[in-house]
Amino acid sequence: MNHKYGFHANRTGDDVLDAIERIQPKVIKALDHDVGFWKQVRTILPEVFLIGRLAVPHNEQDRFVHDPAGRGRAFAERILRLEANRITVDGRRLFGAWESYNEVLPGHASPDKKKRYDEFQVAFAEPIKQAGFEPIAMNFGTGNMIGDDFLTYFPGTLDTYRYLGFHEYDWPDMWRLHCQNIVEKDEGGMWLTLRYRRIMDEVREVHGDKHVVLITECGMTQGVLGGEDVGPWHPPTVPHHVLQQLQSQPRLYPGCPVGVPEEPVEELSPGKGISEERYWQSLMWYNQEIMKDDYVQAALLFVVGAIHPWESFEHLGGIIGRLEAYQQSEPEKPEPELPLEERLLAGAAEAQVIEFNPRAALQKEIFADGFVPNSGEFEIESGGVRYVAQRAEHLGTGEVRVYYVPWGEWSQVGHIQREGDEGFHV
Repeated sequence: MNHKYGFHANRTGDDVLDAIERIQPKVIKALDHDVGFWKQVRTILPEVFLIGRLAVPHNEQDRFVHDPAGRGRAFAERILRLEANRITVDGRRLFGAWESYNEVLPGHASPDKKKRYDEFQVAFAEPIKQAGFEPIAMNFGTGNMIGDDFLTYFPGTLDTYRYLGFHEYDWPDMWRLHCQNIVEKDEGGMWLTLRYRRIMDEVREVHGDKHVVLITECGMTQGVLGGEDVGPWHPPTVPHHVLQQLQSQPRLYPGCPVGVPEEPVEELSPGKGISEERYWQSLMWYNQEIMKDDYVQAALLFVVGAIHPWESFEHLGGIIGRLEAYQQSEPEKPEPELPLEERLLAGAAEAQVIEFNPRAALQKEIFADGFVPNSGEFEIESGGVRYVAQRAEHLGTGEVRVYYVPWGEWSQVGHIQREGDEGFHV
């Protein structure tokens, strides 16, 4: 498949099932655990990696600090009691994985709280894995945590889990802060979207290729710029001065190639959401980036099947139609890689400066004298006579000569010789 997009489905329904049948995503995350619906999906897509999340209020999540290990086990056991986890379709479990808590910690949380959440996640994972499911860790809000946080405060989680979840959003283009940071601060970007890469570069230095990354939510939210947590279709809610600044800044920063067509799109307007074309360009850019990282399994579009208050994030409709057309388009086929021997010969031919021709008058004399040509042949005219000449060097002594012959008189080869700094001598 030429993209890695999957679905974050907040609900079920015929329209969601239609989108699943059309796109056939390899990864889907579900907040509604309707057994009948997901049995249909498992029948249509036997290989789908179906992730469950049990939504709980944030104030309930926060209670983990009082008994991290106990709360972790209790939450896992609560999930395992769901009917969906007792169902199989043609010998396959309905769900394959379960997330722990959702966006539970900000990056500025205290070291002690982070360490307690590490205990929670380890305790949550144990019964989930024993029951034959994959646990998925982290899933912090967009823009939270760095690689050092993962390594310092979540060592147990990194040892226990294979799957790490990330949420990545920006607005009004998914590359906005990434490119702005590169151009204005030269810090490499990757602070909102692509933050997973900044974190995983450090994690992979220690743990190698142990972990699989799932972007368990991605898309757009104005929350990253001080607006409401609303999606691409909602009119701007960011502060007025922020909107003015965005309208005055370049959308495609010079010096930061984002890999999208520079076609004009509808500009930001106080009364309108992002145009479908503008959002689609963002999705294509983001897909281009995550396709570069083999350890990223999927990025789940938030949301496919919205419930209140997430209607402004809905991908059903135009975006699903575009995605269907895109994945049915012929992907670019990479050139087959040649064997090393052929690549070396081709590279040498491309890099060749001169061609050796021992039968040519000049080169025949050059080789006979124990020299090697180190320029191509060139022509000059002097006193009305046209000469062909070539520079040569002795590899043992470093002596430099220029061999020459009058045009047409190929047996009359002569040379001049450079000796130190005294110039050339015949």
